[in-house]
Order: sequence, then structure tokens, then C-alpha cells
Amino acid sequence: MIGVQLEPVDTWFFRDGTPFSAGSTPQAGVASIFPPSPTTTVGALRAAIALSNGWTGRDRWCERISAVLGNGPDDLGALAVDGPFLLRDGDPLFPVPRLVLGTNQTDGWTPEILLSPGAGSECDLGRAVRLPDVPSTTNDVEKLKSGKGQWLTHAGMVSVLAGEVPAAGEIVSNEALWSEEFRIGLERNDRTRTAEEGMLYSTRHVRLGRGVSVGARVDGVPKEWAMPFGRMVPIGGESRLAECREWDGKFEFSAPAAQAAVSGKMAVIALSPLNIERDVYSGKKPLEALGGACVVSACLDRPQRVGGWDSLARSSLPLRSVLPPGSVLFCEIPERSRDAVKAESGTIRLGARRNWGFGLAAVGSWPKNREMNA
Repeated sequence: MIGVQLEPVDTWFFRDGTPFSAGSTPQAGVASIFPPSPTTTVGALRAAIALSNGWTGRDRWCERISAVLGNGPDDLGALAVDGPFLLRDGDPLFPVPRLVLGTNQTDGWTPEILLSPGAGSECDLGRAVRLPDVPSTTNDVEKLKSGKGQWLTHAGMVSVLAGEVPAAGEIVSNEALWSEEFRIGLERNDRTRTAEEGMLYSTRHVRLGRGVSVGARVDGVPKEWAMPFGRMVPIGGESRLAECREWDGKFEFSAPAAQAAVSGKMAVIALSPLNIERDVYSGKKPLEALGGACVVSACLDRPQRVGGWDSLARSSLPLRSVLPPGSVLFCEIPERSRDAVKAESGTIRLGARRNWGFGLAAVGSWPKNREMNA
């Protein structure tokens, strides 16, 4: 796969699912989600690759380009993309998984414990439901907070996948990576080229810090094709610009995955949004990509709403709900399948729209604190 890095030229704006029509936009303005969704990243990369290989930017793609890059929002052709990934100085950062809880200290959020499947209990989800639980030795449980808004370095993620609490030095906060900027815009009449009276809108852009960028890994592009390295690429709302550069795209988690395969107890941590069925992550259907593993517990945030833009129809794509990056599925693999379970570089791809960047997940062990208490 070819690594691609998108560096911002100015602020970026990636709209969430909030209505953005006159009379429905909140007074505080529409926030920008960051990092962008896989559909946004793939759309920008497809257009950039097409422009680098003969597309004029105005007409429909010819058959040669469509055979590689697809045709429309539901056909990617031969293209496959991993990402997007948040990069700092070229190194990937990952959302702190939901199984990590910590406390707010004077110098920031500090990881303290890892959640793991508890004993079965009866609740509104059914009987014998294994809800995530804290270690029995944990004190001051009420002070524990999730790591929302925090990021892990590669070394920190390796620790979590090995069932260990990451070091405080492996945590990076949102505030250290980007900031929000409020912007006021107005609607322009394309016929008269003047402003429409009273049609103001408010948005919140993101301005990335020095060395912060977005990366992706691209496969399926013929060797003889040119990649858009050095090209300015429009991305997201208002067609804000990014400079496209080459990225090595290398990271792996092979050691934790190999250890987990032996025990048959695996923690699957989403690195990109997961577009999988509810029956799968609720344990009613097996996880076929992991040898028929069954999800016995999960640490999930509220679903993320992902849409996109159909440039052919010039209209928004329907919103769909996905599990956000950082979601955790605790799985048990049948003994007969353990030897057959393989995860290349410690990652697997799950669910639908995998070629679009959805469904990339890292595989590791259950937290050691639960296994020691068992």
C-alpha cells in the first residue's frame, strides 16, 4: 500500500450531521469533526489521483480512470484505502480506547486502569450480560474518566493491546494537536455575484498544530500511474486545501496479536469507524473475520454519524451510524479456530465498506488485571 499524507495549508472544515440549512443551524455554529471521516478522505484522494492521471477536473471520468477509481459514491473500482490516521511528525496517533479509564490531574488526564468483561448480570440488555468492569482493587471509582479527547502513541497502543495500562507520557491531548476557530460566512448569489441579505452562517474550523496532518494508505493504483505528491488537494467543506505528500504508512501490532491468539481471548480495538451489524457487536452473531469469535462484552461510545457528498448528483449522501474509532469488542474465539486465526501486522478488517477505510481494527489481549483476578 502507498502511504499518503495530507498537510493543511489553512484551516479545515468537516461538517458533522448537524442540519446546515437556513433557520436550523445552531447559534453557536456548526462544529467541525476531526479527523475527517473515511468517505471525506477517500473522496479527496480519488479526485487528486484522477487529476494526476489525465482528468480535467470538469468532465466525467473516462473508462480508464473509472476502471481503477470506480464510478460514483458506491463503486471504488480497484481502489482500497486504510484510514484516515492522525499523524504527528509522520507518526500515527490513535484515539484512546474506551477500555482505558483515568483521572484528571494538574498536568492533564492520566490513565489508571483498564476495563474488562465482568461477571454475568441481569439488566435491560438481557440475562448473563457481561458488562465492562473495573479491577476489584480499584479505589475512588467515581473519579475515573474516559480518555475522550486524548490520543495514544504507537507505543501506548502496543501497551493497551498487551493488556497493560499505557504510560502517561504516551498520551497526547486534542489541545496539543489542534484548535477551533469560529468563522462567519455569507451566502453569495452566483448570478449577481453579490451577498444575499440576511443569509449569514457560522462555522467552527480546525487549525492543526505544527507537524500535525492526516494520513492514509492506498492500494489498487497501477504502478505506472502518477500519485498526487506535491499537489494541492481540496478536502472537506469550502474546498479547503491540503498539500499531498508521501508517507511511509508503517505501523504494526503483531506481538500482542500473537499472544492473544493463543489464549483465545481477544480485544478488538477500532482504528477507524466500524460499519458492522448490531447483532455482531451485541454477541448475537459471530465475528466471521476472527474465526467465528463471539463478542462477550464491549466498551462503546455513542454511534458516530457519517455521511458524505455525491459529486455526480451534487447532493449529500444519507447519514449512517457507525462505531467510532476507539470502540472495543471483547471476543472469545472457539478453540477449534484459534490456530487458524491470523491478523496481518496485528490488524484485521471488519464489516462493510472496508475498501473505503471503514473497519480497520487492532487485535490484542484482554487486560491482565482481570486474568490475574480470575
